[in-house]
Amino acid sequence: MLAERLKGSLEPRGILSTVVRVVVRALPAQYAAVYLKRLEAEDLVLAAEHEGGTKVGGIRRGRSDVVGRMQDPAAPERQPSQALTFPVLYRSEIVGHLLVFPIDGQQPTAEQRRLLATIAGRAGSAAQVVRQAHDLLQARERLVLAREEERRRLRRNLHDTIGPTLAALSLKVGTLRNLIEQDPPAAQEQLGELREQIHSVITDIRRVVYDLRPPALDELGFIPAIREQASLFSTGGLQVSVDAPDQMSILPAAVEVAAYRIVVEALANVARHARARHCQIHLSVSDQVTIEVVDDGVGLPATHRPGVGIASMRERVAELGGSCTIESPAEGGTRVLAFLPASSRAPGWETTSSETALLVDDSS
Repeated sequence: MLAERLKGSLEPRGILSTVVRVVVRALPAQYAAVYLKRLEAEDLVLAAEHEGGTKVGGIRRGRSDVVGRMQDPAAPERQPSQALTFPVLYRSEIVGHLLVFPIDGQQPTAEQRRLLATIAGRAGSAAQVVRQAHDLLQARERLVLAREEERRRLRRNLHDTIGPTLAALSLKVGTLRNLIEQDPPAAQEQLGELREQIHSVITDIRRVVYDLRPPALDELGFIPAIREQASLFSTGGLQVSVDAPDQMSILPAAVEVAAYRIVVEALANVARHARARHCQIHLSVSDQVTIEVVDDGVGLPATHRPGVGIASMRERVAELGGSCTIESPAEGGTRVLAFLPASSRAPGWETTSSETALLVDDSS
């Protein structure tokens, strides 16, 4: 029966909704739900649920851990001890849980439990697609917020710092024009001060420009800019080498900036924390940009928690629909491996309006 229902439900969210609906009706059970783990966090989100013939759609965050302690906010009379949980698997990884509340006094048989476990395990592919779509939507929301914060910061810098300074310099030039005829020595002294103030404004403008896009990318090109950073970090006991083609195809501006900043952040982490002697950067481009930064340092500590730098790298990758792994290989050291789309039309770059509506609509 489940197979027949799934034939007409090709959309991943629809598959999960069909699973919980069939479980409730066929078992029978009073309630069933699928909770999924977020890609970059351990918390769970509610992807689909069914109760008493009424399906509730949309993804929302659960109140607690579903495994053994879940208390459904819609039905507070249910006791956590009544819940049966079955892992939802994708390539042997637990990506979520199927939660089932049997009807009071009607516990599933051993055969029914095995069937529920099989259903949960085989829903993994659909669950993984829903997880990726949900995290992609959240990444885009963060991108919009970050863009607006960046615009606010630029406006503040231009309005509160550079703008008033330029206005003051304009007034000073008018004063100097009159002073040159009346007191040339004093005018010469103030001209020196004016030149220093102009240099200060130029420095401020360069800082704003660098925050928008590193000038080295336009002045040198992507690969030479990476080699320049490798040279700058090759100080003290650290030697950084770059393995990259001499010529690379032109990348979208957003991908180029993201790749550059990921490399720089990875090098900064090596210099600060790794106590490494050698670090190698591997860069290649085919249908995607591959960035690998490997060092021979102490590796990640057992109690490692991602800091601002690592979070920044992962967010840059997520914004472009790529992937990023930071690990300590068995041979030691630390390895940063990131994949970015070489084109803005790469898979994962855009979400259709129907997918977006599906993730936010609680009425489906």
